[in-house]
Amino acid sequence: MHRRLTIAVEGCCHGQLDDIYRHLQQQQQRLNKTVDLLIICGDFQAVRNVADLETMSCPNKYKQVGGFYRYYTGERKAPIPTVFVGGNHEASNHMRELYYGGWVAPNIYYMGGSGVVKFGGLRIGGITGIFKDFDYAKGYYETPPFRGPGRASMHHVRSYEAFKMLQIRRPLDIVVSHDWPQYIERYGNTAELLRKKPFFEAEVNRGDLGSPVNALLLERLRPAWWFSAHMHVRFQAEVGSHESIFNEGWAGIPPYSSQRSESMRGSAAVADKPIAAANQDEIVMSALSDDDEDNSTTCEPPSRPRLALNLPPPKHSAVVEPSTESAVCDIANAEPDMTPKKVEVTAAETDTRPSNGSSLEQEVPEAADPKVPGRPTRFLALDKCLPRRQFLEIIEIEVPEGIPGEHPQLEYDAEWLAILRLCHPHMPLSGLPFSPPAEAQLSEAASGIPLLPEAVLTREMDWIHSNVFNGGDRMFIPPNFMPMAPTPPPGTPDSASFGLAAQGADMWNRGRGRGRGNGRGRGRGGYAQTGQHSDVEWVGPRPYVIYPNPQTDELCKLLGIEDKLTQRRY
Repeated sequence: MHRRLTIAVEGCCHGQLDDIYRHLQQQQQRLNKTVDLLIICGDFQAVRNVADLETMSCPNKYKQVGGFYRYYTGERKAPIPTVFVGGNHEASNHMRELYYGGWVAPNIYYMGGSGVVKFGGLRIGGITGIFKDFDYAKGYYETPPFRGPGRASMHHVRSYEAFKMLQIRRPLDIVVSHDWPQYIERYGNTAELLRKKPFFEAEVNRGDLGSPVNALLLERLRPAWWFSAHMHVRFQAEVGSHESIFNEGWAGIPPYSSQRSESMRGSAAVADKPIAAANQDEIVMSALSDDDEDNSTTCEPPSRPRLALNLPPPKHSAVVEPSTESAVCDIANAEPDMTPKKVEVTAAETDTRPSNGSSLEQEVPEAADPKVPGRPTRFLALDKCLPRRQFLEIIEIEVPEGIPGEHPQLEYDAEWLAILRLCHPHMPLSGLPFSPPAEAQLSEAASGIPLLPEAVLTREMDWIHSNVFNGGDRMFIPPNFMPMAPTPPPGTPDSASFGLAAQGADMWNRGRGRGRGNGRGRGRGGYAQTGQHSDVEWVGPRPYVIYPNPQTDELCKLLGIEDKLTQRRY
């Protein structure tokens, strides 16, 4: 028996939660469907207060409080269960507090630096951040206050997160990332992509559009769906079950090397061609896609290494529309006469173990390879939330029938919790390169990927089922959200920027210095709206801090691990 879940996918959020939920409700009414889950592919911007704004990596003129704080305080509630990964424009301190994942507000769940959760029979994986070669191999060296290069580097994916994701052995239905997998444009209508985004042409020709980390994960995991955002354009592609998108393995993503850059500079595949001028909207997109201006102090030289691989040239051919047997995909475009497109979706078999009667999932054998034979991966990237842009899409997916009458809820994934326990002792907490643990052996069958022994993972899964799931197969994620950070006064407009944009840095610095006790008391940090200083008292810490989050504490205690990252002494 199977049932269908209706999933909505959103591209970049950029703090526009109200608009996204409003548009989604309109689409539900138009289609006469109820959406079970909303997935947001990064740049969520869970900004609670002025300290969160200061840890966001983007020019000050883009820093606005937005509407998220109303969901954080409970003034508003997400009408649909929502999960998201982080992008490269996030409140760094808020995301760090929930590094292992957790609720940022009631009904809104952050997947952490990387993670896997279950929802109604679906296994959903996610990885936060974007790829930057000069930070990829490093550990989590950033400490408060998150200023300068550290503010941007907190958004850069690390090899430790990739290593954890590569340990997954069981099929995933969905993987969510912010930036695209490298080379994915070769598996869709590349010509149409370049028509929409002509300034991508040089990167496409060089073969460095997107993330090699995500390409490696796609090659290894092969979920039924992969969702991304970041590029602010809708694009779809399909990677066949026998096609190889990244065959260099773990060693194919080296840390940054100036010597490597010099050696490859003269071997670029295609010289850069003149690029057509972008319209004003895309200039804004380009500005937001870059790291913060403070990142100019890093040691990255102007010439970037080119990870040129021996892959076939782009197809430059249209995507063939698959059959319509099992799912419907609706483009939530602002144009009301847009004809819904239809695609076939098949959910992967889910992670199961012998049941104690609490679950009706069918058992599948353990395997070292998470790929489902013969199943392709469908890639979908979406735009940001703006009028007349393709930023939202609704998809129906067949999943195994659960308990009759049960309303889908987010659940912990046993395999992922076991991976967290196994990898936790090796979490890198400095700028030194991360190295896989000694017991991880390079697998020839898995393209040179370092894999922990199957017996070790099985042992940890047994521990999870005995000590966390209490002998069962499932455990719902508790609704244990608790607001910990101060928030703006009620009625603060979304456009408020706390003096950062309209008043400038001088006003912000003067306001910051008026608090008592080294900024821990009240201080005037003036909110700015349409260029006018708003004389509002800010109550809360002035320094950039990580607030203690009980969700992280509870999960670490549940897994019997120490919170080495958010509670370490700085």
